[in-house]
Amino acid sequence: MQSQVEQIVQQATYWAVSQESILAAALVGSQARGTATAKSDIDLMFLARQPLHFRMSTDWLSKINWGDLYIESWEDKVYGVVWSRHVQLNASNPHRITVELSFGRLSWASITPLDTGTQQVVRDGCRILYDAEGHLSRLVRFVLSQYG
Repeated sequence: MQSQVEQIVQQATYWAVSQESILAAALVGSQARGTATAKSDIDLMFLARQPLHFRMSTDWLSKINWGDLYIESWEDKVYGVVWSRHVQLNASNPHRITVELSFGRLSWASITPLDTGTQQVVRDGCRILYDAEGHLSRLVRFVLSQYG
């Protein structure tokens, strides 16, 4: 199961790097902090110039190589300045995998001022996957230096 998680993370990262609008990507939550269980979802955070572009479209979902998994369903949710597409992946086996693909503007990673929601996400586990302009690196350094 863990290798499947890593494959999904890797393919989503490849996709993100290929998108001109996406400037950063991170694995967050239990998968990032190493406490995931077999039922844990995969939480990915993308910083984009135009995050709503991805909300208005579904075409981009098929551009991610999901391997032997297929998209069963998805649902969008809004969390303040971030929106997420919760994608249910399925395979021939009985295991379903949920991938939460969250999108926010670059300002989500601002440290002046630091949003309490952003701080909590970083403190709960944040593994940088792609950071073209250093936004996530600055954020993670700041949060860890200020809040441990």
